[in-house]
Formats: sequence, structure tokens, C-alpha cells
Amino acid sequence: MLRSILISLTAESSYPILGTLGRPVQAWFLGQLTRSNPALASKLHDEQGLKPYTVSTLLDSHSRPLRAGSWVQPGELCWIRITSLNEELSDLIEGKLIKKLPKQLTIHKMNFRVDDVATKRTEHEWAGTTTFSEIAQDAALASAENRVRMEFASPTAFRSNGLDICIPAPGQIFRSLWEKWNTFAPEPMHVDDLWPQFASDCILADELTAINSTRWDFSEGSGRSATGFTGTVGVYLAPKNKVKLQWQENWDGANVVLQSLTNFSFYSGVGHHTTTGMGQTRKLFVAEKKGVSKRNKTRK
Repeated sequence: MLRSILISLTAESSYPILGTLGRPVQAWFLGQLTRSNPALASKLHDEQGLKPYTVSTLLDSHSRPLRAGSWVQPGELCWIRITSLNEELSDLIEGKLIKKLPKQLTIHKMNFRVDDVATKRTEHEWAGTTTFSEIAQDAALASAENRVRMEFASPTAFRSNGLDICIPAPGQIFRSLWEKWNTFAPEPMHVDDLWPQFASDCILADELTAINSTRWDFSEGSGRSATGFTGTVGVYLAPKNKVKLQWQENWDGANVVLQSLTNFSFYSGVGHHTTTGMGQTRKLFVAEKKGVSKRNKTRK
């Protein structure tokens, strides 16, 4: 089970936003898990490698990250978003965390009243529940579609040789999603190890809308920062007769993988630092006429 929930908050005083708040939100989330399952919380904190969850920074009423230099005013509506990628964590979130939310919470010395939780897409556009099987089934129904559009709502970057790569390259995007899918999906549903190279050679960008590089300074005083891109990216699978000969035998079915991984991005995020607010991503509808999109709508 994959799950995305949003917790609505109301600010109790006026607060300055001094930096991205993904780390304090992560600390609060792991603290809540510790109350219900200390062993799992410790495992999520200590184990290296990809984590089965993401958290957002503090979001405004339009579900956009609050930027450093802005202020939260008394009575202002805010959100935090949490996703989970495996059964154990999803069950804990549903059975314990949601039902035992405190009436108030503190994020980096800022106090908020807890109002409600959105768990369904009908309740909030960034909430939802699905399974790997449902993602694959939806992708199979859309198999004739060789193009996808993705919104990167918070800074997204990839790590290479100790540096942040903040360019929306399709190969990097779909390598990241492939790694996360194969880490958390049932083994029979794993995507072939050739996928990253195939994606790099055969999936091309045809839209870069409002792409910006954004530097995030973490608010806890560590002096650390990260840089990533935001905006809308459209990509397509090159026609079979246009790809390298070596990839033509792998081309059939690649559109289903493309659709599956794009749908999965809603829960997994893209790139690094997704457990501290980066890489929040969703699929956008592709309109029938090229260049026209139905913004603010998503698929599962």
C-alpha cells in the first residue's frame, strides 16, 4: 500500500520562515512514530539507503513550499505532507498516527493547531492511496500514451560525485524512480536493470515550463543547503524506428513502465532529500492537443 496524507494546521502566532522546514517536519514525524513503534522509527532513522517515506516542508494554503523570508501570520492555514511506500509504514500511519494526532504540534519553535487530515484525492489534490498493482494496471490502460507531464513542486536534484545536479534530465528523473520502484515494489514487478540506460537514450524532453533553480537553506542552523529545480517537465518515448538498434527489442512495453514510474512519483518523490521536503512531484494530465494542459489535475 502506498499512502499520501496531508495534515492541515493553523498558525497560532506570527513566525518568520528562516529556511526550509523539511528536517523539523521529519523529526516531528519520526517522533510520532516512536510513540507507536519505537523499533520501526529507529530503523527508519538509522538505516542507510532509500527510505520508505517522504515528508514535505511546511506548505502554504496553495500547497506550495513556504519560502525563506516570508512570514506565517496568526490564523494562517498551512499543511504538511507525508507519504509511505511500504505496507508496514502505511498501516502504522493509518492505524496509529492519524488516529492519535496531537491537538497541537511544534515545528522549529512554531506552534500550530492541528485541524484535520486529508487521506483521499477527493479531500486534497496531493492526498491519495494506491498499490503497486493498481499503478501498473492504470499504466497498462494508458499504454498507448508515449508522453507524460510532471510537476516538480519542490526543488528536485540528483546527487553525483558529491554535487547537486539540478537539471531536469529525463535519464536522471527515471533512474531515480527506477531505483525507488525496485527497492519497494514486490520483486515480480521489478523493472529490468537495463532501464536507466534505456531511459537515458530513449526518453526525451519536449517541454520545460517555468523551470527555475532554487537554493534551499535548511532552517535548523547547520549551515547546510541544497539546490534543485522546480517547474513542469514533459517527456516522451522516442518512436521505435528512431531509437538505437540495440534498444529496439526493449522498446515494446517501455511506455507502460514510463507511465507506471510517473504515477509512482506522486508517492516516492524524485531525487535526493525527499525525506526532508525535496522532490515533491506529481503527474499532470496530457491534453489531446499538444501544448494545452489541464493544470492542477492529476492521475493516481
